[in-house]
Amino acid sequence: MQVHEAIAAALLEHDVDTVFGLMGDANMLYLTSYQKQGGRFVGAAHEGNSVGMADAYARLTGKTGVASVTHGPALTNTLTSLVEAVRSRSNVLLITGDTPPEPTYFQQVDIAAVAAAAGAGYEKVYRPKTLVRDLNRALQRVTSEQRAIVLDIPISMMQADVGDQAVAGRAVAPALGTPDQDALERAVGLALSANRPVVLAGRGAVDSGARDELVALAEKLGAPLATTLLGKDYFAGQPQNLGIYGNLSHSVASGAIGEADCVLVFGASLNAYTSHGGSLFAGKKVVHVDADPGRFGWYTPVTEPIAADARLTAAAMNALIDEAGHKPNTGWVSGLQKALAEYSPRDAFKDRSGVDTVDIRTAMIRLNELLPAKHNLVTDIGRFVLGAWPYLHVADPADFTTMGAFGSIGLGMGGAVGVAVAKPDQPTVAVFGDGGFMMNLADFTTAIREKLNILFVVLNDGAYGAEHYKLRDYGVDPDYSLTTWPELAPMAEAMGARAATIRKIEEFDAVPDLLAAGEGPCLIDVRLDPNLNILDEQ
Repeated sequence: MQVHEAIAAALLEHDVDTVFGLMGDANMLYLTSYQKQGGRFVGAAHEGNSVGMADAYARLTGKTGVASVTHGPALTNTLTSLVEAVRSRSNVLLITGDTPPEPTYFQQVDIAAVAAAAGAGYEKVYRPKTLVRDLNRALQRVTSEQRAIVLDIPISMMQADVGDQAVAGRAVAPALGTPDQDALERAVGLALSANRPVVLAGRGAVDSGARDELVALAEKLGAPLATTLLGKDYFAGQPQNLGIYGNLSHSVASGAIGEADCVLVFGASLNAYTSHGGSLFAGKKVVHVDADPGRFGWYTPVTEPIAADARLTAAAMNALIDEAGHKPNTGWVSGLQKALAEYSPRDAFKDRSGVDTVDIRTAMIRLNELLPAKHNLVTDIGRFVLGAWPYLHVADPADFTTMGAFGSIGLGMGGAVGVAVAKPDQPTVAVFGDGGFMMNLADFTTAIREKLNILFVVLNDGAYGAEHYKLRDYGVDPDYSLTTWPELAPMAEAMGARAATIRKIEEFDAVPDLLAAGEGPCLIDVRLDPNLNILDEQ
């Protein structure tokens, strides 16, 4: 068996049934072998998007997402998406291959240096006879480090004989951390002495499966529940659910956060958006539970850090509270439940739809009402998220991700494809600003070619939105941020998708029929006024 055949076989032994990528000299032989042996190859139009696809696939499946590109410029094209994967702590393996051993070869680049620049790990196959061992090691590092790893399999060895190889070994996840008893008792003491505690869950709590334990903890403490953005809708249906904690909070949640004197945080980084620059935790006791102790105190001071699994820690807290016979004071949370029951998102703002534009908030509320109850949601990044994230909901936070850890627009295109491949049994809703959508338009064709069930929602204000309001705040004419695109709906139709342009709220009523009209992706071009800046109303 030759190296390229052994790569394919080893990936399949590791249950890697899908690889994203773009074919070139260094990977074309093993990608061909992989498909011949039964693997699915999703070809991207741009190498960066292939890494974004693998990243989103990993986030929504919990498996390792694998991308494959050739050497040199193909690898450097992945850099932005690779940084995104690293900062999202996604389990991604990027396979590339060094150029022929000739220093003047024109596509030569230092692969290890590119990986290091992104913050990714690096592994190399040095000999054909250690191929499987080295692939095993790379996949194990992905799992144990929760970090993207770049694997270099030089092109020069692709047709070499591998000889007898070790069997591919399954990557083993790190053991779940149990809480230190002394820290646990101190944390429970802080919680029981608080007058207005809040229980806050992040994506780490979701991944841990801690929902029932956290709901029980909140009830034992007389506390409301809240989530970070990536824990979105985890407590939907609970009467004390505040929703998102941070700069996206609605008025009732903001009031409760301001009144709280203790926050028990499970599986969240407490980044600048959740903490609003630290201000939303100022003057509060903070218990921070996270499997990664490196997250403690990075964005806001922590009173009691606990390096442990979220679910195990919440369960242990519940046991201690039961042992203490604590009876919660429910007066504060009862008042919050009443206010939450009366809160209506539509009543929280004045609709500012124009003659041929819609208010993004009203638009997203209406779209949310029309979507199937069970769907995936992936978003790009940009000013539009302030009007999208609070109003678009999912049945399970594991169905949601946003390609925004590095702050680059455009990565949502790869994310949309990866999410749709990861969870094909339910539709994927992919939300973009116009600039982000156009940046990686080429891989819209990948969604079409793969007949993926994606609704692309382009929130189109004909501007680079964040720059529009920032220029205005600098006293500069914001029209410098405006741009002109082709008509997106006819363009999408010409590429093979179904599409519609929406300028009035009632035109959303046609979306269900658009979705049902055939297979493959749809696009709606939702027209917005660039001068409507919802930050002005907050």
